[in-house]
Parts: sequence; structure tokens; C-alpha cells
Amino acid sequence: MEKSGLAEFNVKIVESCLVPPCLPLPRYTLYLSSLHNQPLVRINSNALLVYEGCENVLADPAKTIREALSKVLVYYYPLAGRLRKKEDGKLQLECTGEGVLFVEAMVDNSLSVLGDLDKLEPSFKKLLFRFPSDAAIEDVHPIVIQVNHFICGGFVVAVSFQHMVCDGRGIGQFLKGLGEMARGHIKPSTEPVWDRELLRPRNISVHNLELTKEKIESTSNSWIPPIYKESTQMSLNLDLETIKYVKDGIMLECLDNCTTFEIVAALVWQASTKVLEIPHTQNVSISFAVDARTSFNPPLPNGYYGNGVVAADAQAIAHDVINKPLSYLVNIIKKTKMSLTNEYLRSIIDTDGFSSDQANISLSDWRWLGFNEVDFGSGSPVNICPIYWNENGPNISNGFDFIHSPKRKCDAFKVIAWMPPQEFNLVEIEIKAITNKYVINASKC
Repeated sequence: MEKSGLAEFNVKIVESCLVPPCLPLPRYTLYLSSLHNQPLVRINSNALLVYEGCENVLADPAKTIREALSKVLVYYYPLAGRLRKKEDGKLQLECTGEGVLFVEAMVDNSLSVLGDLDKLEPSFKKLLFRFPSDAAIEDVHPIVIQVNHFICGGFVVAVSFQHMVCDGRGIGQFLKGLGEMARGHIKPSTEPVWDRELLRPRNISVHNLELTKEKIESTSNSWIPPIYKESTQMSLNLDLETIKYVKDGIMLECLDNCTTFEIVAALVWQASTKVLEIPHTQNVSISFAVDARTSFNPPLPNGYYGNGVVAADAQAIAHDVINKPLSYLVNIIKKTKMSLTNEYLRSIIDTDGFSSDQANISLSDWRWLGFNEVDFGSGSPVNICPIYWNENGPNISNGFDFIHSPKRKCDAFKVIAWMPPQEFNLVEIEIKAITNKYVINASKC
């Protein structure tokens, strides 16, 4: 898929309907845990999955996916229901069997109009059905799927899901199951497990309260990010060779291994802190989503598709974030990840101790959610892109996602950002300056 400067196209809705499970199912209400009620997941998450036209392309992808959807919902029946608010304001899920909203659309252009989805253009929002921003939560479907046919034979599957029902890994599991049913499987290879009850709170103890108090107090003297009038979804690419140079350099500095994610988080943290001109005496944090499924004791079962994500906040004084070596930040990030023990996670659930404050900087890792494995019968997607958009523009400030680059750029990763264009350009310059130091040092060895 080649880049193009053109980003204008028209989308015509062919059909919009509810797709219920193909078998009748009982109607009852399901419990949602504190992890499903925390402020950070009370959002819609959206993704575009791009499938290129080829000899094996589906003759009618919308028909194939719609029929498979009715079959897979027999196993993922809660997703055909609706969210409901209890008297205390918390959410639960009513299994109504109403179905998933399915939209079929035609696009008057070829996939080349999308380029590599490096920048979110206004036309792109036509590919995704969106409920009004003031819609009641009871009226918003847990999942919406829109299949967009392009004139080249390719298609884009746009998925919108309520994060209060399942996290990215959960929806990735669902989509892989949907793809399997589209390819003729009798049932999904991974059996879905609801089991939100495993995350019920225990009896609150003094120890629990102290852990939560410590978490809240640790955010004091933190820099409060401004509210931007304009934010744009843009992206930068990091090639694997450069990441390897940085990783090798950091390992020499701290004599310890580190992951690619920890390097990217440290780069984003340091570069953004410089660009945002945060006062040097204030705390600055980077919040990153951690899949805590295996951190619980016992671990959440295989096939669990609910929210297993917890926000981890790595914090330091702005002066140190800017001036210390990258290995210093990597070490803080590693320690923050290690602090998410079973006891800490349980104590947070016990006390609903989730902060509703906006993070200074946030980063999510989309590489392992499973979207790149979703195959409806014509192969895996050639590109995947998260898309966050409300009526007034992107709903995230200083937010970053770490994803795989398009298939044709298999030697790189992509970092997507939501921030004003001028700040983003400066962040990109800073990241290149930081990584270039490691590249230069490696060439001297």
C-alpha cells in the first residue's frame, strides 16, 4: 500500500443492522468488577484493520463477517447485551441478546488514499460508526463493526468497543475468534471465559487503605497538563536497528536487560518532558497500561476477555527525567512494573483506589493485543491503527500508542501520538536526537 497525499473520499452506508447470536440465549445480568469501572476505561476504543485486495480476497467480506458474527456471539453472548448503571453508579452488563451493531459501507477510492495511516485525516472518521458524544451509556453498544469496501478490492474493518466491557487483549481475542468462524471453524480456538467475579473486592483492611493512601499521595506536586484546543493523531517510525543500538547502550549503562517497550516508554517520557517545558522541581509521570492477568495469584484463566489492565505510573522529578541518562528512566519503569504485585492489585480493587486525574503522559502497547492475527479468510491485516476521535477532535492529550508498523515496514515500529502538531514535531526531533547518541556511540566501538 503506497503513500498518497490524497486523503479525501466519500463513504456510502449500504446497510446498518443489529446482528444477534444465531441461537437464543437466556437473559440475565452479569457482574463487572472495579477494573471495569475505573475512570481510565470509561471510554470507547477504536481500531482500523486494513486488508489489501489480492487473489484470495473475500468475494463479499461484509456478508462473510456478518454471518460469522452471529455464530461467534453464541460464545461471546455478553457482547450482544447492554451496559446498565446501578444505583451506586457502577456498571453491570445485561445479557439482552439484542446483538452487535453491524454497518456495511462502500468507499469511492482505493486503499492508497489511506497511506500508512500515519496521520489521522478528517475523512478517516467516516470509516467508523460513532454514537453521539452525549449518548447515554445504556444506548451505546458494547461493540460496533463497520466493514468498508474499497474499489481496489481491499477492505477496512473498523471496530469500536466499550473498554468497560473488555480490554484490548479481550477484543483482540474476540476478533480472532470472529475470523476463525469466518474461515469455517465450528467454534473459537480459545474458549472465552467471563469470570469477572474473580476480581470481586475482599474485606477492606487497614493495610489495604494504607496502600491506596500511598498511591494517592505519590501524585502530589505533580505537573498538571494543559487542556489543548487542538490535538492531532500523528505518528513516527522507529526502526529495529536503532532500537537495538539503544538497547545495547542501555545494557552497558545499567548492566541489566531491558525490553523494547521500556526503551520506547523512556524515550517518550524524556522527550515529552523536555518539549512540554515542565518545571524542573515538579513530579512528572508516565502512565502505561499493564496487562495484569498473570500478576494475580492465581492468574486469571486463559480465555479471560474482560479488563485485566491496570495503569502503572512511573514518576520522577522533571529535572531528573530531562537530565539523567535513559537507563535511569528505564530502571524506574522496570521497578514500577514490578510493584504491581497480587497484594497491591487486590488492595486497589478492595478500595476502588483508582485515580481519576489525567496522566501527564500516557503510553499503551498495542503490539500483543492480537489484532495483527485477525484473518477473515484473505490473510492477516496489512496495517492496524488505533483511532480516538470525538466530535471536538481526539480525546487524549499527550497520549501515545506503541504498535507494529504496516507489513511492508516489517523492520520498524510505530509510535502514534495525540498532541498539538507543533509539540509532536518537537517530540519527534528530541527522540531522534536521543537515539542518535546511541547510534553514534555504537559506531565508535
